Amino acid sequence: MCPTVLGRVQTRWAILIIPAILATIVSLITQNEGWIVLIGLYFVIGVALDTCFYPFIIRWQPPWLTFTLAFGEFILVFIAAHFLKVGLTNLEAILEYWIVWWIAIWTKVVILPLVSLSWIENAGEFRSTDWSVSPEYIPLPVTAFTPTQQTGGPPALARAFSAAVIEIPDELRNAPSPSGVFQIPQGLPPKA
Repeated sequence: MCPTVLGRVQTRWAILIIPAILATIVSLITQNEGWIVLIGLYFVIGVALDTCFYPFIIRWQPPWLTFTLAFGEFILVFIAAHFLKVGLTNLEAILEYWIVWWIAIWTKVVILPLVSLSWIENAGEFRSTDWSVSPEYIPLPVTAFTPTQQTGGPPALARAFSAAVIEIPDELRNAPSPSGVFQIPQGLPPKA
């Protein structure tokens, strides 16, 4: 997959919904907002990387690069969590990050293709599945007859052409060609 910037941001938003709900529940049960704050840091740092860094260094994303990027993001989130003192121990922050990452990857690999069948083909973006065609390229209906003429058969001009036998005038038939090579034939060709 080669995601666009918008596709990366939309995908990151979509894959972190389930972990954010779970982190909110854990935060409410433990009365420690650090669980949801760490998800927020993960999202904000990820969006910053998706918009300002990844588009310039990643042209194509092979599967092995996913884990490499996750490890780099882990280091940045871990440092930010220490700097901001989110209220989690080192072990809690490490476990939460990797569990959230695992849920997010499974959401990306299993759930998103089921939610939007064209999600991968749309570079990770959630967009309309209709074809978008510029008005200049919409084919116009072309008919030989207008609707009023279809009831009585072909129009008069078409009937005149089909019934007419047009004779070639003698001056055209007998006129020499400018180069003398081509002449309009007289009569039918001889039988072999």
